[in-house]
Amino acid sequence: MKKFITAALLLMSAVIAFAQTGREATFQSWALTPPMGWNSWDCYGPTVVESEVKANADYMAEHLLKHGWEYVVVDIRWFVENDKAGGYNQTDPIYVYDQWGRYTPALNRFPSAADGKGFKPLADYCHERGLKFGIHLMRGLPKIAAKNKLPVKGTEGITCDMICNNDSACTWLRDNYKVDCTKPGAQEYYNSCFDLYAQWGVDFVKIDDLARPYHTGEIEMIRRAIDQCGRPMVLSISPGETPLGEVEHVKTHANMWRTVDDFWDNWTQLSYQFGVCAKWAPYIGPGTWPDADMLPLGRISIRGERGQERWSGFNDDEKYTMMTLWTIFKSPLMFGGDLPQNDDKTNALLTNDDVLWMHHYSLANREVSNENKLIVWSADNPANGDKYAALFNTGGSEFVVTDGALWRSGIISYLTTGYATEADVALPKGCRELALIVTDGGDGYNCDHADWINPTVILEDGTEVDLTAREILRSTTGWGNMGINKNIHGEKLSIDNKQYDKGIAVHANSILLFDMPQGAARFKAITGLDNSGISQGSKSSVEFMVYGFDPTVRREWTDQRSGGNIELVIDPSKQAATSGYISKALGRQSTTLEADITGAEKLYLVVTNGGDNFISDHADWANPVLVRADGTEVSLTDLLDWDSNPVNGWDAPKKNLSNDSHRLTVGGVEYDKGIGCNSPSKITYTLPKGHDFVKFRSTVGYDDEVASSKEGVTMEFRLYTQDPTLDESAPVTLDLTAIGFAQDQPCRIRDMWTGEDMGVYRNSEFAPMLASHASGLYTVSATDRKDGASVSISVPKKIKASKPFDVDINVSGPTQGAYVQILCDGKIVGSFALDGSANVQYHCSGLSAGQHTFQAVYSGTTDTLNAATEVVTFKVKA
Repeated sequence: MKKFITAALLLMSAVIAFAQTGREATFQSWALTPPMGWNSWDCYGPTVVESEVKANADYMAEHLLKHGWEYVVVDIRWFVENDKAGGYNQTDPIYVYDQWGRYTPALNRFPSAADGKGFKPLADYCHERGLKFGIHLMRGLPKIAAKNKLPVKGTEGITCDMICNNDSACTWLRDNYKVDCTKPGAQEYYNSCFDLYAQWGVDFVKIDDLARPYHTGEIEMIRRAIDQCGRPMVLSISPGETPLGEVEHVKTHANMWRTVDDFWDNWTQLSYQFGVCAKWAPYIGPGTWPDADMLPLGRISIRGERGQERWSGFNDDEKYTMMTLWTIFKSPLMFGGDLPQNDDKTNALLTNDDVLWMHHYSLANREVSNENKLIVWSADNPANGDKYAALFNTGGSEFVVTDGALWRSGIISYLTTGYATEADVALPKGCRELALIVTDGGDGYNCDHADWINPTVILEDGTEVDLTAREILRSTTGWGNMGINKNIHGEKLSIDNKQYDKGIAVHANSILLFDMPQGAARFKAITGLDNSGISQGSKSSVEFMVYGFDPTVRREWTDQRSGGNIELVIDPSKQAATSGYISKALGRQSTTLEADITGAEKLYLVVTNGGDNFISDHADWANPVLVRADGTEVSLTDLLDWDSNPVNGWDAPKKNLSNDSHRLTVGGVEYDKGIGCNSPSKITYTLPKGHDFVKFRSTVGYDDEVASSKEGVTMEFRLYTQDPTLDESAPVTLDLTAIGFAQDQPCRIRDMWTGEDMGVYRNSEFAPMLASHASGLYTVSATDRKDGASVSISVPKKIKASKPFDVDINVSGPTQGAYVQILCDGKIVGSFALDGSANVQYHCSGLSAGQHTFQAVYSGTTDTLNAATEVVTFKVKA
């Protein structure tokens, strides 16, 4: 009996990924593999212009198209002439729309749209380069179209105000009303919109404010509108998390749907993705992809919505971890950075064809184990019976180091009486920095709206310093925007329904870093959960912490001029002293750094880059001295040479000279002795055995040679008497029997990112040491599989153009745990599990007239080799 693979049958499987059978719904066939492309959001927010889109399209066509990257997507508010980055202009936006109440491109940003051409010229530009073109939309219709009672195209006497209402309008962007699916003319309005997009040549639509909350009526109208417009358009809906209970509905209406809210470049959000991806993995399938959101890689936030312009905040390990998780989860891949600025290291993440083949065609993608923050995923290669294994060390995933905290609130949650507690914290003498931290309590950060109410620093003389009026050196917030004297929704600060005038509002995970005035002695605040989070019915939970230093782990890379990039991973909790921020922007060029070094065996002079990369961070340790108990001083550079292999961000460190080999000069004062370096830097000295030095002291600051620099010049000097490296490496064990191999079966393991042959292993012998936040991605191949299996294919003798037909495949060999792939004209068009059946059928929906080819590939199993048919050539008649 033949086995017919259908979408309904495949939905029943919670382990085996969905297969391509040729019987998918029409719209699902438009995205048989996860879409890959570029989206303007992460780098340009709502302000991208035509020249920037074209530049990214040109780069993609030249460098990435051959690897499968094809979509170019213009994100939000392309129809507003005067939008702004860092939020939206909702005060006086100038909308551009046509006589039917449909948005059209702003001509000052997209000049080729003139004369009613819309996005067609830009879409044509992409199509000419072999690419596809996409746009972002908001659910609903323009409020201004309703206000002006514009007619709905395709109707008689129905105007936009007659088909909309405000009962579920978007709360965070106030451009549109809901289109009411119960009103006559509602479907016609959406039809007219997608007819217009089809005329423009749109291939991809991302529709926002649609998935959370889940708007069933409008989703169904949009699906119908796309299907009737006559042009294939991949449908992506956001934001997340899409309700898991709607999976059946969303799979029958959308090609991809968000599983999280906007994803940015911080480890907290990345570590959260592991649980989300594991939950959604059973529902991935051809044409229907859970979407882990964009890839914040490369140069982002040029005019963006989260933070200042920067290179991705992920370190190299975290970048590979993200790409490894996204690809084995088979998430759509939408690159967020400005492609023309990509470097070779970024492109290496995007162009590994072995990894991308796994991303496109692997099956049975799943989490295998998750214990003690060591995670293993696996997937099957349906072409040859190999297995894929992704290993992750998510240890150290805490937002900050917890050692050295001056105060911790403990968990404050929706169960805490009053939702708050008071902080009254003594600050260490000479405290240079104050860090206010909010973590998510270890249970995710949903609706963790946290307030620091009346945050105040009290000086030794009793003077009170209001932190809401003081400059924040660095701030991050896990969601939304920080609020000063307002909550993160821009409303009144409120805890347990009591309102406050002063405070700072954040969302876990968050850091607020302040430079401390001289004589800072105490910190006081009320810390608690804002009603804006509690009122959403969420199980909010956070922990507040106070530090006298920045407790975020530093993971920084040097430039290549010193023998290749070197990563410094610095644990701030180990430091003996820190300068705090030295920054041109702060107007602070230098300070005196002093530390107790009694009994120390080594000194580690470290300079970190302040979080803004190492540009122009020429840092001087001027006149560094070692002080004996009797007060006598010895010059460090006279007494000792530094240990071999110093680390320096740019070129090599210099003794008694600046990093550029000039006279050491800080603030106009010249120094004969010292060390010139560039962040990130680590210079180690071994102190004499039995020494009697009790103190280290140095003037530290940026050298005058970079005083006129327009960029960078931000650094932190740190003195350590113990190794400053953060050591969180751990072995991650791959149990080969857990991913389908027999006990004691030998398997060859190959690193997919590097191509390195790792050797032959059995059972749980393979356990690579992975650093915190790092990962490994491997192919695993049994070395002792037997030959003898075969596969045959049968194609009908008479096939007419555009007419559907069935292709029969027969396998001779083990079928349990095996797969068959179908190739048409050399392209994979079907890939599915045999599940014990030797006979399967692929349904071809139709081919054009002319000569074509088919081939079937049997994967084999862990003990049987794969096999393939000869290529079958046939003609399709007109």
